[in-house]
Amino acid sequence: MSILSQALWITALGMGLVFAALILLAGLMSLMTRMFRERVPSPVSTDSTHPSPDRERGEKARAAAIAVAVALAEQEQVTARPITPPQPIIVGAWQLGMRTRQMTQKGEMKRRG
Repeated sequence: MSILSQALWITALGMGLVFAALILLAGLMSLMTRMFRERVPSPVSTDSTHPSPDRERGEKARAAAIAVAVALAEQEQVTARPITPPQPIIVGAWQLGMRTRQMTQKGEMKRRG
């Protein structure tokens, strides 16, 4: 068996294992969704399960009032401040000279190489 044929067999075996694992995982996920799917209750003909329109409006109004109260409370707690940009760093003459010299040396090295 040549090295090339061994490499092809190893590649095929690896790819086969990967695809087999993917198919197994997809099957397990499908099985789990079927097992743990929420059961839809059968419709009941009594009116006790359906809230009256007046009660439903009252609940919506209460929910809206709570949402407004929460939003107002959050507005009072906002502590955001504008971001101040950092002050520019003043470079001394000696440091500027050293940096210029380093950049010049790097430029000469690139031209030579």
